[in-house]
Amino acid sequence: MRLDSANLFERIKNDRYALLSAIVCVLLLILIVYSLYVRVRLYMLGLSLWNDEALLVESIVNRSLGEIFLLPQDAPRSEPLFYLLAVKIISLLFGTSESALRSFSFFALIAMLIAQYVLLRKAFKVRIMYTLFSLAVTSTLLYYIQYSNELKPYMGDAAFVLIVLMCYYFYRNGNLGQGIRSAVILALLLVICFLFSSPAAFAAGAVFIVELIDKCVRKNRAGALAVVTGGVIFIAAFVLYYFYWLRPVSTLPDMVWFWIYRVFDFTSFSREALSHNLTLLQELLEPVWHAAMITIPLAVSGFIISLAKRNIYTAAVGVFFILLLVASELGKYPVQNRIWMFLFVIIFIYVYIFIDSLRVAIAEGKAAKAVRTFIPLGLAALLLIPNMSFPAYGRGEEWTVIPGNQANPIIEYVEENIKEGEYFYAYYTTDVINNVLRYKIGYDTHRIGNVSSDNIIFGTENIYSDIELITRTGGSYVFLYHAYYPLSQDTYKRRLTSILYERGYMEQIMNVNHTYLYWFTDDISRVRASAALEIIDLIIDGGSITGIARVDNTGGTIIAPENPVGYPDRSDGPDWDDFGRLFVVLYKADSTDGIVIGEFSSPVLRGESAETILAVSGLEPGEYRIELVSYGLYSFSELGTPAVPVVIR
Repeated sequence: MRLDSANLFERIKNDRYALLSAIVCVLLLILIVYSLYVRVRLYMLGLSLWNDEALLVESIVNRSLGEIFLLPQDAPRSEPLFYLLAVKIISLLFGTSESALRSFSFFALIAMLIAQYVLLRKAFKVRIMYTLFSLAVTSTLLYYIQYSNELKPYMGDAAFVLIVLMCYYFYRNGNLGQGIRSAVILALLLVICFLFSSPAAFAAGAVFIVELIDKCVRKNRAGALAVVTGGVIFIAAFVLYYFYWLRPVSTLPDMVWFWIYRVFDFTSFSREALSHNLTLLQELLEPVWHAAMITIPLAVSGFIISLAKRNIYTAAVGVFFILLLVASELGKYPVQNRIWMFLFVIIFIYVYIFIDSLRVAIAEGKAAKAVRTFIPLGLAALLLIPNMSFPAYGRGEEWTVIPGNQANPIIEYVEENIKEGEYFYAYYTTDVINNVLRYKIGYDTHRIGNVSSDNIIFGTENIYSDIELITRTGGSYVFLYHAYYPLSQDTYKRRLTSILYERGYMEQIMNVNHTYLYWFTDDISRVRASAALEIIDLIIDGGSITGIARVDNTGGTIIAPENPVGYPDRSDGPDWDDFGRLFVVLYKADSTDGIVIGEFSSPVLRGESAETILAVSGLEPGEYRIELVSYGLYSFSELGTPAVPVVIR
C-alpha cells in the first residue's frame, strides 16, 4: 500500500525508527549530491590528458561527424562507435576542452546511478534507505571518481550494463508494450546499448537467454516466439557491428599481445591455472580490495538470496558473468578492472540486497526492533568509510592525479615565457607527448608561445639524434612527459638527461608531480639559476666552523631539484643522482679543491628559501671562502653570487 505524504510525516513523527531512517536518507542524498559536486570541481581543475586519452582525442577532434563512422586506418580504436559519436557531438556543442571531452563519463555516471536506483527499488524491492546507501557507496567509490573524469568509455560500460537490465525490467513490466512489438523495441534498445558499450552486448545476450528459458519453462509459445524475434534482430545487429567495427581492432597483433595474459582459464584444473585465475581476481578486485573482505562475501550472499527468491534479473546477471568468462576463455574479453567497471556497481547492488534481507531475517519483537535497525544500519554505513577521502579529487591533491602526466601547467608556462631564438623539445613517448602537446597548441603548428618562427622539436625514437638537435639550439626547454618510474619503464629518459648534463647546463624549471621541464644551454651566460647566500650565526673556533647557511632562490629554476630516479640503467656513473644538488663548499684561498660543509636535501623552489647547518673541523689557519655549488653544473659565484670570506687564525 502506498503512503501519502500526510501519513508518511505522521509515521515519522510518531516512530523514532522511521525518523532515524528519514534523517539517514537525507544525509545520504546530501552525500550523493556532494560527490557529484566534487566531480564538477575536478573537471574545473583542467587536468592534463594522459596516455590513452591523448591517443584518442586526435581521432575525435580532427575528424568530421561523418568520419566518426569510418574506422580510422592510421590508428584504429577499440572504443565503441556510439561513444565516439557522442563525444564528437559534445565537442561540437561545447568545445574541445578537457572537461568537455571528458563530460561523457560524468553523464554516464549519473545515468548509472539512476539505473541503479530503478533496479534496486523496482526489480529487487530494496528499501529506500538501503537503496540510497548503495548509491552513496557507488558514487563515492574512488575508482569511479577517477574514471568519471576520463576521456574513455569505461564509465559508459558500467552505465549501459545497468541500463540493459533496466530495459529488461521495463520490458517485463509491460512498459514497452506487448507481444512481438515489445520484444522488438527491447532488441532495438539493447542494440543501442551495445553500440555505446561492448560489455553491454554480453548483458543483452544474457537477457535474451534468460527470457527465452523463462518463456519455455512457462510453455508460453507466443512469448517465446516474440523473444526469438527480438533475439534475431539483436544477433544480426551484433554480427554486423562485430565484423565492421570490433573485429578489425580486436585481431590486431598489438591488441592480442597486450591482452594475452588477461584470459580467464576455467577449462584447466592445474595449479598454474588456479594461480593465474587468482592473480586475475586479485587485480580485478583491486578497486574494492580495501574492503573486499566485507563487500565480496556480502555481495555473494545477496546474489544467492536473490537467486533463491527466483529473481529473474539476478538470473540474468549470473548468465551475464558466465558469458563474460566464456568470452575471456576464448580470448575475446580480457579480465581487467577498468574494462570490468560494471562489476563494482553490481557488487554494491547485491551488498545492499543482502543487508536489506538481513533486516527482514531478524526476528520480530520489541527488543529485536532495535537490533533489526542498528545492525544492518551499522553494516551499511561501514562500507562508506573507505571512500571518505574522495573530496581530495576535487582539490587535485597529488595522490589523486597520475604522476608524470601533468603536462598542462608546463605547456602553459612555456607558452608564456619562451622567447625568440629559444626552442622547446618534447620527448618522444610512443607518440603520446606529441599528441598531448599538439592537442594543447593546435594540431597543425610547430610553434609555441608568442614567437615568429617554428620552435618545437618533436622527439623521435632516436634520442641521440634529438640530443644533437637540442645542443645546436644553444638554448632549449626540455619536456619529459610520462617520466615517472615504474609507471614508465623508458630508460632512455635517464640517458637523455645525463648526456645533456654532460654537454652543458641542464636546469630544472618545473616538477609537476614527476612531470619535468628543464632548460638546457651550453652557454653559461644563458643559465637561468640565481641565488643569494647568507651565513647566519657563524662561529669560528680554532680550526672549526659552525653556522647556518641560508639560500634564497632568486632565479627561474628549481635549485637542488629532484631528478627522475628509479630507472634501472645505472651505466651513467655512481654520481648521477647528485647532479644539480646544492652543496655548501669551503675552499682554501685560491684553491679549486673544496670540502662539502653543508648540503640541501630538498628542492628550493623559485622564490623560496632554505637553510642548512654547517659544520667542519680540523682546518689549518688561513683564508677561506664559502661558496654555493650546484653539483656537476656550476658554482653560483660563476653566476654572480659572491663567496663568503672566512679567516681561520
